[in-house]
Amino acid sequence: MPTPEVDTQGLEQWFDANVVALLVIAALLIILYAYSARIVHASVSKALATQMRQVERGSPEALELDKRASTLSALVTALLRILVAGVIVTLVIGFLDLWGLLAGAALFLAALTLAGQSIVLDYLMGILIILEGQYFRGDVIAVGALAGTVEDVGLRRTTVRSADGTVHSISNGEIRIVSNRTRVFAAAEVTIPGIREEDFERVLDIMDSVGREVAMDPAFLPSIIETPQVQFIGDPDDLGMSATMRGKVVAGERWTIATEIRRRLNRRFVEDGIVLNKRGVVPRERRGLEEPPLYVPEAGDD
Repeated sequence: MPTPEVDTQGLEQWFDANVVALLVIAALLIILYAYSARIVHASVSKALATQMRQVERGSPEALELDKRASTLSALVTALLRILVAGVIVTLVIGFLDLWGLLAGAALFLAALTLAGQSIVLDYLMGILIILEGQYFRGDVIAVGALAGTVEDVGLRRTTVRSADGTVHSISNGEIRIVSNRTRVFAAAEVTIPGIREEDFERVLDIMDSVGREVAMDPAFLPSIIETPQVQFIGDPDDLGMSATMRGKVVAGERWTIATEIRRRLNRRFVEDGIVLNKRGVVPRERRGLEEPPLYVPEAGDD
């Protein structure tokens, strides 16, 4: 099948007649490419300014808007640079009279698109992820067995850094179920297992008391939306009773608040002499054995 010929005479004449204007446009495009990040960031911030004024500064909603602005700025900047680069390449092709090469490249890209349907799916899913706002840069998400902090959201791939520092690049077309652990708010949860029956009420009081202490601490007050308190008591098992305390906090602080609660609970348990049952560990007072006496050598012993 013969390849269709491309009539480029009209384009060549147009380029010859507008060469000065095109050079000026090319210079402006280069400047736009260099300063695109600043321009896009200012535009996105202005577009979201109305929503920012409707939320309290430092609130979970404000943090979500900051992450959305960062994600959109990075994506729009990348798209703008691709567009600018494409226009500059087109101008260069016009100046060098390489229209035949452009036509061949277009046919090659069309064939590549038909062959690489998975790549097309990646881009379509990337557009949906951005439009639906499933997650943004800075969110902690779980995709299948992978979990970590989103470092970049592109049209084709999402980059996630796990807790051990490993960077995972995930094709957007492969993302079917994603769990966002840092959307607006989260629950700081601490479970205490192995509570002895005689200590149960005291442990519950201590847990509620520690929750109030953390909520009133100026260092953690901005991160806590609802005071952590005991909200669930589990069925007794071979270790004893269990209780779970939970409180609504700013999404990104769920692990920090839970860690602080565990630290304070441990200190209070030690101060109050409360011992939790642990599998494979028998408290000394329950062993029914006294400590063996120290051996004192008698005279004449070797």
